Amino acid sequence: MISNFRHPVLNATVNDLLARLPPDPLMHRILSFPAPNVPHGASPTTKSEPTIWPLGEKTYLMATLNTTPDSFSDGGENNSLTAAIQYSLQSSADIVDIGGYSTRPGSSTVSEEEELERTVPYFRALRNAGIKGPLSVDTFRASVAKRCIEEGANCLNDVYALTGPHVGVADTKQGDVVLDGDGVEVSDGDAMLNLAVSSKVPVILMHSRGPADANKDYSAFREGDVVEGVRSELELRVGRALKAGVRRWNIVLDPGIGFSKSVEANLRLIREHSKLTQKSRATLPVEYSLPASPAVNLEGFATLVGTSRKGYLAHVLGRPETLSDAKEREWGTAAAVTALVQQGVDVVRVHSVQAMRDVVKVADAIWRNRRIDK
Repeated sequence: MISNFRHPVLNATVNDLLARLPPDPLMHRILSFPAPNVPHGASPTTKSEPTIWPLGEKTYLMATLNTTPDSFSDGGENNSLTAAIQYSLQSSADIVDIGGYSTRPGSSTVSEEEELERTVPYFRALRNAGIKGPLSVDTFRASVAKRCIEEGANCLNDVYALTGPHVGVADTKQGDVVLDGDGVEVSDGDAMLNLAVSSKVPVILMHSRGPADANKDYSAFREGDVVEGVRSELELRVGRALKAGVRRWNIVLDPGIGFSKSVEANLRLIREHSKLTQKSRATLPVEYSLPASPAVNLEGFATLVGTSRKGYLAHVLGRPETLSDAKEREWGTAAAVTALVQQGVDVVRVHSVQAMRDVVKVADAIWRNRRIDK
């Protein structure tokens, strides 16, 4: 075993050396976004530098930029280049997430060609407009992600955690799905997984079980524990990514609020968010020394949560769960975001960036003891 290998000079095993580390070897976690590609037709002077985020010191904001007509909250608002550029320049977000395929319940199927048309020009336009910070592409299609990376994206946000769409999504049929060695259903022939390995950009692995409004039964897990269920199912997908060569420091975990969860399950995942990355029952010290250890341990992974304006908030507030009422959930979003900051979340995905900027700034000052300049 590597963990028992004895270093010939230091005369100690890996486990011995790890035991000598400070009490919290994860206190200097970072998330590194590589310098994005120069978009097609752009001047080389527009090239950006890598972006490095120290984790644990503050809560980062991801702005949601849907270039679709049917997204649940902002559909149609930013599906023009002018509006998207204005939104991105004024948002003051740490990262902008661009998606051209709505995953809300009842949304329309979008062809690969249409999704490309809805996303690729936006990355090119935002980079050419001088936006140098991280840009994420929200897609489950490797072909779309690859083109967007070529045009300036430097982060992948995948609601299906590098497995391809589940049955019933994007015309995926049962015959398109195969089981890997760990029992994970894969429908894209590992295309997105291979892209994550080769591109070396951060990847957001979200938990889902197919269509957003289905598969909410977690009774197979101890006492029907949704937190245990989400963690266990994410462990399988993280293990698959690590074995393929995705570096653990490039993985961000998203519990998938609003996807295959009941209202109470969503509330629990927020209330107990820190449990997602607590020390695992199967923790092996060698996890700290190898980026692709065979043992899956979610301790220390970066986390991201998208709770903004989600339908479960309408149920809690006693309001209609309709698209036209989504913007009325901003105060409810603020409460959920505050709870997530208290739970140590690293990134929150939001719609109203200016309002949530104030929320996380105050919450960080309270819960992270961030220094406030006089």
